[in-house]
Amino acid sequence: MWITCLYGDFINLIKSDTVNPSGRRMKVLRRQNSAYALGILLCLLGIIALMLTLWNDDTWSKVSSAKDPFSTYLSLLWTEKLAFVPWFEFRLVYLVVLADAMLIAGVVVCVLSVRWFYMPGKNVWYRCPYCHKDWRSRGDMALIQCPHCQQKIHPIMIEKKA
Repeated sequence: MWITCLYGDFINLIKSDTVNPSGRRMKVLRRQNSAYALGILLCLLGIIALMLTLWNDDTWSKVSSAKDPFSTYLSLLWTEKLAFVPWFEFRLVYLVVLADAMLIAGVVVCVLSVRWFYMPGKNVWYRCPYCHKDWRSRGDMALIQCPHCQQKIHPIMIEKKA
């Protein structure tokens, strides 16, 4: 099921490509803002957690002065401990695992919050979800204003009338 079912806010129109030379279809990119913000937040927290592993003065001094910083950093992940509170200590490797999980989850949520739609580029019939009146218009808009009730809506495309 699409991620928009999980969140209650509206899907906003972000970008649209030009109409194809044939004039038939148009590509529209829609993004769910709450999911996109959650993904960015998770990615930022993951990056901060990775930077926090080098925050310890002892760890940074050992890594920066070593001839092989990468292997020194990997060995320090298993030996060094980080204490935010005096009674709560944990190894740096746990922080790296948490940071990697947050980065992966953030990227997945960002990718799932974006979706491409194809809209027709020719004239189609629309129906307003509020006033239920029909009108004919060009099909290259995702968010339009109803000509009858003057509300900004995501219209419903209906079958062509005879």
